[in-house]
Amino acid sequence: MALVELVNVQKIYNGTSAPVTALRGVTMSLDEREFVALMGPSGSGKSTLLSIFGAMNPPTAGQVLIDGLDVYGLGVERRADFRREYLGFVFQQLYLVAYLTAAQNVMLPLAAAGVANTRQRAMAAEALDRVGLGDKLARLPRDLSGGEQQRVAIARAIVNRPPLVLADEPTGCLDGNTGRSVMELFLSLRDAGLTIFMVTHDATIAGYADRIVAMKDGALAEATAFVPPVAATAS
Repeated sequence: MALVELVNVQKIYNGTSAPVTALRGVTMSLDEREFVALMGPSGSGKSTLLSIFGAMNPPTAGQVLIDGLDVYGLGVERRADFRREYLGFVFQQLYLVAYLTAAQNVMLPLAAAGVANTRQRAMAAEALDRVGLGDKLARLPRDLSGGEQQRVAIARAIVNRPPLVLADEPTGCLDGNTGRSVMELFLSLRDAGLTIFMVTHDATIAGYADRIVAMKDGALAEATAFVPPVAATAS
């Protein structure tokens, strides 16, 4: 069953000299509990598509349905509530607050949602336990390895228990072994019921996904060229 559906989505930006078409009629879907990787060259429209998935960038035309809800048919405030309830975000830059512990960093979206303090602590502990850091709640980011910091960022993304996680180059700043460990974590989260949509430039990392979608010049393209030989066995 499709959790996300994009129907003929277009995005045109007003350039300094002429309009710039970033997306050209993209139609695609993500099933529940599916892990999809998006690849493509720089300027192909990947970041624009991710921001539209994330309910942050209204398309010029077309429709975005998440769990049957017309996301851009919502008002601005309701769409912000929707992002908080339905979406988790993982970025290449971790955006961890240096002076907050792992648990406190994970609690940040809960505080923004008005969750009671005792409930925040319990939910943060649960999320950190899910990513294998249940014994490091009190550690500051500087006392964690790069992979552990990324796991804190992932815990923060899933602490609200959203059905959909959006990841933008989540292994871009990690070494190969650490990146593989993070991808194995994503697989376990998918197996636990999450839907994951990831942008990556790394074909080996994309090979962990159930499906690879490619973009070129703002449109969907043939993905075969992006699939590494080990893709079939990576997941």
